[in-house]
Amino acid sequence: MEMHQIRYFLAVCRTLNFTKAAEECNVAQPSLTRAVQKLEEEFGGQLFNRERANTHLTELGRAMQPHLERTFEAAQSAKQLAVGFKKGDIAHLRLGVTNSVSSQLITDMLIAVNDSVPNFELTLGGGPQTDVIGKTLEGEHDLIILGHDEQLPERMRNWSLFRETLDLIMPKTHRLASKENITIGDLEGETIVERLQCPACEQLKRLCADSKVTIQFTHSASSDDQIQSIVKAGLGIALQPRSIALQPGIVAKTISDTDFARIVSLGAVAGRRFSPASDVFVKLARTRDWNSAVKR
Repeated sequence: MEMHQIRYFLAVCRTLNFTKAAEECNVAQPSLTRAVQKLEEEFGGQLFNRERANTHLTELGRAMQPHLERTFEAAQSAKQLAVGFKKGDIAHLRLGVTNSVSSQLITDMLIAVNDSVPNFELTLGGGPQTDVIGKTLEGEHDLIILGHDEQLPERMRNWSLFRETLDLIMPKTHRLASKENITIGDLEGETIVERLQCPACEQLKRLCADSKVTIQFTHSASSDDQIQSIVKAGLGIALQPRSIALQPGIVAKTISDTDFARIVSLGAVAGRRFSPASDVFVKLARTRDWNSAVKR
């Protein structure tokens, strides 16, 4: 999806006329029409019903319009921020991402920052959440993506980005893999691979204890890649965020009688001045449609 395609789409939304939209965008009508058609191909359906004097949005077009408006506004805001930068200045973003959050979720935003901010430089770090928070307080990170927002230090401020379900992951050969609905009771006798510093694992322990369900936490790891490797080896099952891609041979199942979820957020030290690149990243993160980004 290209930004000019979004701009042309929004112009047609305003004018409901391809000729007027092309004039507004200072482009030939065939070029505008082709750009909208490419957008429709990407979305898998028509965005406009074209009826001579009665061009109007389709159901898909109406659904896409607010999301594309937010995307365009965020991009414009980022560009405006970049206008005043002095030529030759380095715009550095030092970003930390906790191990439980996939870096793939922020790829599009990093591309947008790079396109909007001259002389952009990125340092990307990670690790367990407590370590990443500690490094941020020490000044090593400007911003951090947090896998959960519990028990943050008083010096930290954060913005909630999205709520994400945690599923059970297991080998395809596991006894629960073919079961349509899994409940807490079905976990009797199971070995759970524990994610270090994970509130959801603590929640699972409490729920199983309350339900008199016996589970074991024999193995532990800090990253999703490590956890999936242990699960794939048949050493246990685990809780995993829905946005994390699954390795071949692993399936995900929802626990039907319990809501395992987390709030992923963006954090920074309160009162610390943002760099230009950090400012753009925060604006993009807070206006993004995260719901579509986290679907598996």
